[in-house]
Amino acid sequence: MMVLLCAVGLAWQAAAPKSAAVKPAAAKPVAPRTGPSAAVPPVAAQAEAARKAGQLDEALKLYRQGTAVAPRWADGWWSLGTISYLKEQYPQCRDALQRYVALEPKSSVGLAFLGLCQFETGQFDAALRGIEKAYAMGLPSGDTVTREALYKLAVVQTKSGNFERALQICTALHREKESPEVVALAGLAALRKPVFPQEMAPDDRELIFKMGRAMMLAADRHAGQAGKLLAELVESYPKTPNVNYAYGAFLIATEADRGLDELRAELKLDPNHLPALVTLADELMKRGNPAEALTVAEHAAKQAPRNFPARALYGRALVENGKVQPGIVELEYALKLAPDSPQVHFFLASAYGKAGRKEDAAREREQFLKLKQAGQSMAAPEAK
Repeated sequence: MMVLLCAVGLAWQAAAPKSAAVKPAAAKPVAPRTGPSAAVPPVAAQAEAARKAGQLDEALKLYRQGTAVAPRWADGWWSLGTISYLKEQYPQCRDALQRYVALEPKSSVGLAFLGLCQFETGQFDAALRGIEKAYAMGLPSGDTVTREALYKLAVVQTKSGNFERALQICTALHREKESPEVVALAGLAALRKPVFPQEMAPDDRELIFKMGRAMMLAADRHAGQAGKLLAELVESYPKTPNVNYAYGAFLIATEADRGLDELRAELKLDPNHLPALVTLADELMKRGNPAEALTVAEHAAKQAPRNFPARALYGRALVENGKVQPGIVELEYALKLAPDSPQVHFFLASAYGKAGRKEDAAREREQFLKLKQAGQSMAAPEAK
């Protein structure tokens, strides 16, 4: 797999793709880090001089000596970790960055860099959790480590089946800078293929890149071009899973009738296609057709009993069909699955109101408003 630019050393250094076997020659200072102060060991100056001279093996030896006698020397652990990353010694990088993060828990960049090391050692769940936390803490915009970490996060989210979250991250990366790696990853996510980019089947590459291009055009608000490309993909790949769904989801906001046709075309290929079922039920609810929505939403909920959008839609549809108490039960279960979803709180407040439970309705409305305000600063990951 081709990699994006990564950053290494006491300062970030621009690295070429691994296949080029080129090492960076220059360095820029990183932003000052905050955290506990510690005594600097006598070898610190020698280690820094060796690093600046490009004598990385000697620098590693000296940083190991320094951290052995001064285990709270945060900059030493940082340098030990980042030089190890540059030398592709990922387990050593991971271990050093874990020590650094323990000393500097407020360093989002340190946490993101640790996630990169964990990705390279195959600890994908840990990498996902760490990079998501770093992203929530705030990462420097335009920084090479930010871009590399977010790309790897989107890779892991795609492999894990969190396709909507992966597309969110791809969109953010694309708006900052276009790259074929991000386009390909967006295509994998849109086609809902839970694979790593290097696992792409050769016969699928054209479809994946075109789908990714369509997603990025849509993200750039080039709706006409995106729609044209998606229509071409539907014509060329009418029986390929998720192509009709991608087009239908794109159309549903502006050409709902056509969007519904594409969603139903996807469901002909796979009657249990969960995103198509959820999107179809939601649109039917918006159109004031709760009876048909109930049938679709019930099917979705049975297919994925731990999917909170499906359970929430089923609850809404039950309430709108006059089955208020069963609907409340469904919505309460959806809330257990996604307690931070403002939409579930909103629909539960409405259901409580219809059941005459005024205090419960007021509580849920208040919680909805709090979560809505909090969510305006950063989008939360999509639930599977």
